[in-house]
Amino acid sequence: MLAVLWTVDTGDFTRPGTGAIVDRAVNGARNGAIILMHDGGGDRRQTLAALPEIIRRLRAHGYQLVTVPQMLLHDPPSRRQARPTSNGA
Repeated sequence: MLAVLWTVDTGDFTRPGTGAIVDRAVNGARNGAIILMHDGGGDRRQTLAALPEIIRRLRAHGYQLVTVPQMLLHDPPSRRQARPTSNGA
């Protein structure tokens, strides 16, 4: 299993408002960034409302949105990065 961390935490789980979620995602974006948003654990209406605007703004800034597997295909981890051992340790 590959552990993937995020670059930007929108804090959407705290329900700060749609505008704050959008601003945090867009302001934290950069090439290769992973933006963390939540899809469970309560009311996600603000998260859902923010997504179309986040996508619109990021695309307007020239970003291409991809999945983590797509990103790793184009920019794989360094060979020096620690690899999992066969015994799971």
